[in-house]
Formats: sequence, C-alpha cells, structure tokens
Amino acid sequence: MNDAFPKDVRDRIALRFWQDEGELHRTGEVIDRFFDAFQNRLRLVLCSVDAETCSGELLDLLAFQRDVDRLPGEPDAMFRKRVQFAAANARDAGSLAGFRRIWERLGLGTIEQIERFDPVNWDVVKLRIDEQVFAEIEQFLDMLIQMYGRTCRRYHTESVALASFGLMGFEYAGDYFYAKAIL
Repeated sequence: MNDAFPKDVRDRIALRFWQDEGELHRTGEVIDRFFDAFQNRLRLVLCSVDAETCSGELLDLLAFQRDVDRLPGEPDAMFRKRVQFAAANARDAGSLAGFRRIWERLGLGTIEQIERFDPVNWDVVKLRIDEQVFAEIEQFLDMLIQMYGRTCRRYHTESVALASFGLMGFEYAGDYFYAKAIL
C-alpha cells in the first residue's frame, strides 16, 4: 500500500486476517494498486496548478476560486500575478506597507506613498509612480487602488519621471580693478 496514508489509516484499510487469503486478497491488491495510481495522478494534477504557467481555462478557474476578477485592459502577466498572490494581497490590502508589498508583487516597481501632506484634507494619500508604469496601468489604476488601497481615503496620483543629468565643476577666476575718483 502507498505510504501517503498515515499508519493508522493503512491499518484500517487492510483486510481482516480471515479475509486476507485467496480471491479476496487478490481483489484487495488490484483495488489497492488502482487507488494508488489514481492518487498519484491526482497529486500530479494538483501539483501542476501554477497560476504563472497554467492554461487560460485553468487560470480562470483559479481566479474564480480565489475571487479575483479580470480588469478591463489588464495584461495577462499581471492577471496571473494577481491570481497567484491573491491570498497574500487580500491579507496586505488596506495598509500602507501592505499596499507597497502588493505593488512590488505585481511587478510594478516601487511606489512612494505620502499620507497627510495637506493639513486640511488629511484623508488624501499621494501616490508617486514611475511614468513608465503609470502609462502601462493608467486605465485600471483606480480599480487597483479600490481593491487594495485603504478605505476612507482619497488618492491623488503623480507621475514621476526619472532623468539623469551630469554636473561638471570648473574654476572661474578674474581680476577686478577699483578706482576712486576725487573731485
């Protein structure tokens, strides 16, 4: 019998001593081999379920199981990541550090969140996002914020463009002449 079962379960499955001979013994062995093969194939299928590599139909089934809906215009790679990390994203949703972790899990780079920057509108959170990421997710950014952001907060987004520049120092020297005219 397969060692996947604990010892006490294997003992319960074993035939009684008066049944463990002849035709019943051979029938028990056949049924035992059948269920071992069935269990191994089932284990193979369950272990091959990976949201990053599975087929589209299985991905939709996993998304339904994990309560993840596809956003309009969402790239397939991001949808797969949202399905794969659904439990962790649900656990992290609603907190400042959690939103940052969700953002990084989705492969959207880094995000800067500034809270309570305005003394009058203290419930506004400013999100600073890289301009390349912002251009890719602009159409469903509001839905991502609604799903994973904090409740009772308003969000303002800013696009940040990183630019490299060089600074070169040089020496400037000059002479001056001061003359005083007396009248």
